[in-house]
Amino acid sequence: GEDLKGRSKVKGREFVKMAAVIDWLHWLVLIWISLLVMPSLTVDRSNFKTCEQSSFCKRQRSKSPGNSPYRALLDSLELKETSVKLQLINEVNKVPLLLEVYGLQGNIARIKINELNPIKPRYEVSDVLVQDPVTVPLKVSGRDENSAELSFADGVHKILITSKPFRMDITAGSHLVASVNSRGLLFFEPLRKRKESFSDKVSSTVSSAWDRIKSFFSSDTKKEET
Repeated sequence: GEDLKGRSKVKGREFVKMAAVIDWLHWLVLIWISLLVMPSLTVDRSNFKTCEQSSFCKRQRSKSPGNSPYRALLDSLELKETSVKLQLINEVNKVPLLLEVYGLQGNIARIKINELNPIKPRYEVSDVLVQDPVTVPLKVSGRDENSAELSFADGVHKILITSKPFRMDITAGSHLVASVNSRGLLFFEPLRKRKESFSDKVSSTVSSAWDRIKSFFSSDTKKEET
């Protein structure tokens, strides 16, 4: 009987300890959640634009899957020593683009898209890499009316370029590794000339008038000196 009482006392103590640990963990979780929530509550959201207030964001969000306007011009394909160049065309705004595909060491593909004839050079972040990656040659291993296939030297890793709608699939054997524009959501916003606003016109007019006034008085001063 005494053994049973002793065991029950031990079990009772263990139960109390377990309950205390559970209660402690409960408070710990509550504190952790409050630490996560508090910063989000203290952020002043009025300091940030919403998508509706940003024309760029609205244009991006307005695109729907499956309606890509881009087409790859396979006839423009150029095989260079370090890259493959190909023109793209947006069939809505008719802006021609230049697609550059680089094969890199380790069966890595690097892709760049830019305007074919940009208004000005686009900014590219420098010093991102310690050194330029080592390029490897690509070869055209297949082609038909609506696609072109590029291969790395090992013959296993390939890049399939589909013309209409434009799409790129990078494969390793029978496995799809990555896709570009698979959902038709690619949207390249070309550089545009800035439209002169009313305030810009006023500033230009005032500046021009001021230059004329200064020119007029400077010419009078020169006449008096002579």
